[in-house]
Amino acid sequence: MKTLYLATLLLTLPATASAAEPATMAGHDHGTMMRSQARVWTELPVLKARMKGQDMSSRSVIMQPQNIAADAIEAWSNDLADAKGHRNLPIGMGGAELDKPATGGFQLLTAREVQGDAVRVASTVHYFGERGGKNPTAMFDQVKHELEIVPQPYPREHSRYRASEDWQFAVRFKGQPLPAQKILLETSNGSQAEFLTDAMGVATVHVPDDFKPEEEQSKGDSHGMRRSADFVLAVSHADGSLQYLTAFNSSYGANAFENRSIGMGLGFVLLGMLGAAPLLRKRKAVARKEERTNA
Repeated sequence: MKTLYLATLLLTLPATASAAEPATMAGHDHGTMMRSQARVWTELPVLKARMKGQDMSSRSVIMQPQNIAADAIEAWSNDLADAKGHRNLPIGMGGAELDKPATGGFQLLTAREVQGDAVRVASTVHYFGERGGKNPTAMFDQVKHELEIVPQPYPREHSRYRASEDWQFAVRFKGQPLPAQKILLETSNGSQAEFLTDAMGVATVHVPDDFKPEEEQSKGDSHGMRRSADFVLAVSHADGSLQYLTAFNSSYGANAFENRSIGMGLGFVLLGMLGAAPLLRKRKAVARKEERTNA
């Protein structure tokens, strides 16, 4: 059934040119038809961030749309009072450069494609790490496109999505909740799952623990860093003659207690053994004294 639903979602994807193909549609330049990389783990539209620059002073964030054709990326700041908080970022040959507002914090990014009766939207969140980022809830509450997947809530600053955790996402259409709506989850580790929204249009999504055991990884897989992977949530909805598809992508990390629980368990066992050793020695000494007394 999961594969069937994925196939149904993909039927809503209009045929688009690959990154290597030149733009041929009237009214679309090469930037519009650009694809950042070959499709790897998903056919769904996603926005990926990459860092550009050799050092911190020259470093910038480039947003690359994948599996979607768009003229620009729209950016919303978590500071609703910022006059420059909502802006359009033109997509060039390498993607769209994400400028950092003075207030920093959370930025919601979307790319939109309309072809015939198909409307597709990719969305993600980027966080600038400076202190003072405002609560992003109000940013998410703003209606930006017809069909939306909205984190409820989004992980704050030092938090993140992790394997084996449950997170809630709301699905709404034209600002109204969509109950009994299927949500597809795909991960770059190869997992697929389906979830259903409740009467309020909210689904509880379980992030799968699909990381390989450490001993099965090659030495170059993690480079000593915390292991992470990508996921995308997607929803398809028909309204009259229009077919909408929206996707929200982010990353998730390995379970924080993945190896710690085993290590802690062994630590407690060893600690218990060390603590019990003096008692055992004392008991043996008492037993020997009793034996000498009775002899």
